[in-house]
Amino acid sequence: MGTVIPLFSTPLPNTLSQTAEEFEQSANTLVSELNPIFAAVNSAVSEMNQLALNAESAAGELANAAWVSGTTYTAGQVRYSPIDFFSYRRKTNGAGTTDPSLDPTNWALQTRTTYGGSDTTSSAVDITLTSSSGRLQVVSMTASGKKVTLPAANSLQKGANLYVIKNAGAYRFGVRKNGGIFICYVNPGQVVAFSCADISTAAGVWVASGNNIENIYSGNTPEVLNSVDSRFISVAILSPTKAICAYKNLSTGFMEAVVLNYGSASGTPLEISAEAVKNISIAALSGTKAVVVYQANAGSTNIKGYVLDISGNTITPGTVKTIVTAAGTTGANGTSLTALSSTKLLLAYMYSGATTIKERVLDVSGATITENSEVTADTSSFSTLHTPLLIAESISETKSIVAFVGPSFQIVLRLQTVSGSTPAPSGSALILTGPSVSTAPSATFCVVILDTSRAVVIRSYDRTYGDITLWLINITGSTPVLVTFKNIPADLFTSGANLSAVKLDPTRIYLSWTGGYSGGVDAMILTVTSDDQVIINKASEMIDPGVVNALGYLACEVLDSSHVMQVTRNASTFLSAKTIEVG
Repeated sequence: MGTVIPLFSTPLPNTLSQTAEEFEQSANTLVSELNPIFAAVNSAVSEMNQLALNAESAAGELANAAWVSGTTYTAGQVRYSPIDFFSYRRKTNGAGTTDPSLDPTNWALQTRTTYGGSDTTSSAVDITLTSSSGRLQVVSMTASGKKVTLPAANSLQKGANLYVIKNAGAYRFGVRKNGGIFICYVNPGQVVAFSCADISTAAGVWVASGNNIENIYSGNTPEVLNSVDSRFISVAILSPTKAICAYKNLSTGFMEAVVLNYGSASGTPLEISAEAVKNISIAALSGTKAVVVYQANAGSTNIKGYVLDISGNTITPGTVKTIVTAAGTTGANGTSLTALSSTKLLLAYMYSGATTIKERVLDVSGATITENSEVTADTSSFSTLHTPLLIAESISETKSIVAFVGPSFQIVLRLQTVSGSTPAPSGSALILTGPSVSTAPSATFCVVILDTSRAVVIRSYDRTYGDITLWLINITGSTPVLVTFKNIPADLFTSGANLSAVKLDPTRIYLSWTGGYSGGVDAMILTVTSDDQVIINKASEMIDPGVVNALGYLACEVLDSSHVMQVTRNASTFLSAKTIEVG
């Protein structure tokens, strides 16, 4: 606030209306009041002079000159960009060769852009937006597999961070953050709004809004790992960038394993077993160690296993260990392996001659597997099929769940406790009822553990134009309790789909399946809210084309909350892997 100039408080001297005595008194008062008024006026003039100097200095800092590459600038100086003609203030002392509009580290935008402007673009190449791009983007791509990259978020200002993109062409294209992270597709005719909630980094935090947003990226090229028919595929995650896959080489009948890498070339398949195998299951104990089990399918149904040590892309198997000896070759059989800790696993299995599911804890020390006593996981009999419809999943080091198909073709769930190296069923079994099933299922189902209190069971049904059903289960206590179930209208082309599902985070699941109309692998994201609502997102077709709908041809594992390693027996019957990006 500037200096306040005081007002006169008494009338001015006036010879016409005042006596001589009043005139003299008024004149004396006037003189006494003039001194503080003159002092205030002098102070105000000094302030105005300083304001004039400040204004002159500020005017000198206006961007009346263009930025020049290589010139040294001091913090606070303003120059306009020759690219977008907006004004930028220097944040740091120094020189550079990057235009201020592209250098948010050293320059701050001084012009507050608004929600406005429109660009219409037809392009056969990728498009990268900047902070000065029109807020409405009408895009027509003239080639497939292209993308639009949003501006660096830290080049935006608050209140100017919304972009609306319309696909006016015939090809769909992806939209990615600055830095390459996939957000979603924009399909022909679709309009999607992208708003940035955090501008502290170049990538930022973007939110996409619109109808039927497809947020599974399928454009990554699969990596083909061999040239033989590959089946009974099983995969386990070693780290956010590495997985290990075991499968059956149908040419030799033997089991092989290979290291899969995200972001670099995968390893070379290595033959593990020296006998014909089936029903393979693998689980990782650490980033450098996994255990794989299988059933021999020549002369017996023995269950055997190996410890696999992994260094880079090199796999070193230990000595084969016979875990279960079961004579005979008829009846149902199967294996499911889940890690309880870095040295302990739970193995659930079926074998010929038995009528109930069995389980046992495997202790691992170095390259040695020690099998512990066999326990009956549940007294219910299982469906006597050749297909191994059996799953074991770990909830914690001391608790797990075993699921299988019962004789009435419904799924049976039983929680298990683990004390030391001894498993035991707890509480009672839960039988999941759903759409009527009159024939034995010929497709797999899935169990996904969201956290220590909730699990999700997913299966398809063997009927023409079938759907997929999801059950949400409370697993807090000793007995599983059904919370809700929901039908997913997947419009399956064949009678029954083979499923693979993995947890992305405590509320989201990546579900993929064969048997849809695409003639390959389809997928969708399922969201389970904290108040137990199930949200079904748009299904994405042809994630992997040409994959036959059969048991053991598809397996997935999560790398992190936005990347999934998906392994298939591809259209040429060969083993192939690709990283699926999830927006």
